[in-house]
Amino acid sequence: MEGYGTPYEKGHLSSKRLPGDRFYLEIAEDVHHKKGMACIDCHTRDEIMGDGTSYAHYEEQLEISCEGCHSRQPGKTRKGKDMTNIRQEGDSFVLIGKNDGVKRPLNPPKNEACEYPPHKRLTCEACHSSWVPQCYGCHAKRDARETHLDKLTLEEAPGWWEEGRSYIRYEQPMLGVWEDEVVVVTPGCQDVVTLIDEEGKIEGGFNRFTMAAINPHTTQREGRTCKDCHATPKTVGLGTGTVWKEDGQWHFSPVDQGVETVAGRTVGFDAFVTIDGEPLQHGSRSSLRPFNRDEFKRILRVGLCLECHTSYDDPAFRNYDPKKPCPVYKEP
Repeated sequence: MEGYGTPYEKGHLSSKRLPGDRFYLEIAEDVHHKKGMACIDCHTRDEIMGDGTSYAHYEEQLEISCEGCHSRQPGKTRKGKDMTNIRQEGDSFVLIGKNDGVKRPLNPPKNEACEYPPHKRLTCEACHSSWVPQCYGCHAKRDARETHLDKLTLEEAPGWWEEGRSYIRYEQPMLGVWEDEVVVVTPGCQDVVTLIDEEGKIEGGFNRFTMAAINPHTTQREGRTCKDCHATPKTVGLGTGTVWKEDGQWHFSPVDQGVETVAGRTVGFDAFVTIDGEPLQHGSRSSLRPFNRDEFKRILRVGLCLECHTSYDDPAFRNYDPKKPCPVYKEP
């Protein structure tokens, strides 16, 4: 995966190696894959083969949802079609594997967490995805002194393109808002483009960073912890760093300061938004955005409560009012 062999082991490069000085990580597999399920156990024929409609985006062709299996009355897709491999047996439901014929019980969501009213905008994957692939910084250079093979004409064409990246991570997902749902986001394409003229001089360039929504297929039975969202700056889109409250205001100090480029210094690669709610990167859809200032205040304030109140059935959360000050803890 990565060429520099982190995380380190006792001060040395990782021992998890592949031929060619490559390294790998051991990361949690999706629970559906772990149970032996195939793609077609979830995804329908019309999703995979098409339903006769030309969609502008892949997600518009999507039919399934987590709720299609994990709900009180499973068996329907988001487009209202029957899921042919779900059966009711007594008071419960099972999914029958299309390849192996194995019956797998379908569990409804937990009342306390999945149906907690303040979490009504959360998608299932926002809480149950343990990691997401994150490729930061797409560095592209076009050198007019060279040529490249045009794969269509099979002839040499002007200009030679080279592409590289800043770094890759397989870490906890960042979250954003799509339409009115909280979803997982990851770098879509963070372009850092440099143009070299025929004399070898830099003639220009541009930077354009975009985040994209994704369902990473890294689902785990257990959801993320409260602190993983409400007290972790990267999760909420600020990037890796330190967040704190002082004199009634939230502040953030980032680790990633960006890099100098032809078009100027970039924003931090893992920063989707400022602590004041100003977007730093585009969304791959017009309706995809980072959290805004008011949302930040609500999310991060809960993080202050988590030192004392740690469960959904805690009275502080059952009767939670974001405008009500804590009678014990004096906020900074």
